[in-house]
Amino acid sequence: MRRLVLLLFGDFRISWLRTLLQLVRGHRILIGRRFCLKGTPELVDERSRLTLGTRPYGFATGRDDGILRVRGRLRIHGRVAIGVGSRIEVEPGALMDVGEDSYFSPNVRIIVSSGLTIGRGCAIGWDVQILDDDQHVFRSGDRQRPRSAPIALGDHVWVGSKAMIFKGVEIADGCVVASGAVVTRSVDEPNSLIAGNPASVVRRGIAWD
Repeated sequence: MRRLVLLLFGDFRISWLRTLLQLVRGHRILIGRRFCLKGTPELVDERSRLTLGTRPYGFATGRDDGILRVRGRLRIHGRVAIGVGSRIEVEPGALMDVGEDSYFSPNVRIIVSSGLTIGRGCAIGWDVQILDDDQHVFRSGDRQRPRSAPIALGDHVWVGSKAMIFKGVEIADGCVVASGAVVTRSVDEPNSLIAGNPASVVRRGIAWD
């Protein structure tokens, strides 16, 4: 009951009209009053739910504007929450796939122009940036690097606040990306702690709850 009251009347309350429109269309999506949804996420089964900017979180306020723009495909498995102030762009032809019980803290910045897979039970900290596209073509001598490449996070990956993950990176199950890390290379060892700039494995055999 308390959760319902907060959803309807609290600082992080839903936009009644926009949420009602989604529910009428059969989409189980709750939209916060300061969150803008453009496009249609795909809720893959009857258990799937998506909440946008409706959850209290530490320093965050209900006045932070957020946007989720889906011009490609966004697939939601199970319950997924995106925090206030977040800005996520899924570009035409791109696929973003998010596993059940994963959540995004406030003020994340994500651009998906190729592909982004986030496994089950992942925690994405505040001010995290995930970019699968350089936005510019980079050349070195006669070589030209690909502008974009898919990113994949395994199950139960925790990305700490202000970390950045760039194109082509794959991170194994159970890993923790430390706050402020800049990840440009893949990590295939499960349950590793990844830290630094450029990031590397600094500890193995870790666990987190």
